[in-house]
Amino acid sequence: MRIENINYITPRVYFGVQKNKNLAAKPKQNPLQDGLTTAGAWFGFGVVLDLLSRKCRFSKSPTKNSFAINGILGLGAGIFTGVKDMYSNKG
Repeated sequence: MRIENINYITPRVYFGVQKNKNLAAKPKQNPLQDGLTTAGAWFGFGVVLDLLSRKCRFSKSPTKNSFAINGILGLGAGIFTGVKDMYSNKG
């Protein structure tokens, strides 16, 4: 039997056995493996960004070219996040 809360202050009350889903869903991670995975992902992203900056020339200056490419990536990520947030808050 489950009693639904009628306001946001009182939590849901369950009668019976309730399993904690968070403990069962998370496998134990090795910190070294997580660190190596993150380092590898950032290394791959840097290599791809370097190749992209060599192919797309906006300016003769490497600094201006880097700012242009990072600005385009930042704008794209911001637009993607904003649109995703607008659609997820509709429901």
